[in-house]
Parts: sequence; C-alpha cells; structure tokens
Amino acid sequence: MTQRIGCGIDVVELPRLRTALSRNGQAFLRRVFTSREVAYANARPRTRLLHLAGRFAAKEAVLKAVSCLAPNATLAMRDIEIRNDRHGRPHVIVHRKGFSRMTIHISLSHVSSVAVASAMAIRR
Repeated sequence: MTQRIGCGIDVVELPRLRTALSRNGQAFLRRVFTSREVAYANARPRTRLLHLAGRFAAKEAVLKAVSCLAPNATLAMRDIEIRNDRHGRPHVIVHRKGFSRMTIHISLSHVSSVAVASAMAIRR
C-alpha cells in the first residue's frame, strides 16, 4: 500500500492575534475556532491567548499539510479541531467527510510572544 505524506508549519505572533481579537472579537472566534476550543482556552485565563495562538497555528499547518495531498480540498478553519488527549497531547479531528483515509499528526509549541505548530498528513 502506497502512502503519501504532506507537511505544513505555521508561526503565530501573539500581538497579531491579540489585534485580530480586539478588532473582530466574537466573530473572529466563531469563524476560526470550535466552541470546544474556545472553552479550552477560556478555562486557562492566564495563558488563553497562547492556547488560541497554538490552535490557530495548528489549523494553518494542517491546511498546508492537507493541501499537499488534496490540493482541491476545501477545508475551513472550523472544520479542523485541535483537542488534547487525556495525557495533554494535541491531536486533530477533521469535521468534514472525505478525510477518513488521512492521518494527521501535529506538534505545538509556544513562548511568551509566538506559537508554532507543525503538521504531517499521511494518506493511506
């Protein structure tokens, strides 16, 4: 069985995300994040922006990785959900038909001013 691999990476500067949130507030959150992702970030008020930035970067990285394997696929940011497993490891859930044959791995990291994420999509 042949496998194809796509990869993506993204970096989000916290000041730019803060500006987007102050400008577009709830509309931005609804357009980009699922309610579960917003609740996850809101439950951590001190690091809320870092968690949102990490998830934003992860979604962008996933879009880039998926576009390598399916250039005509159209995914919205809200079609991609970043959750943590019971050990705190992030994983991807795609809320769109046609992606069941694709496995997506992600890695997130952040410091005080930036968040970065990488994604690897593998099609079986």
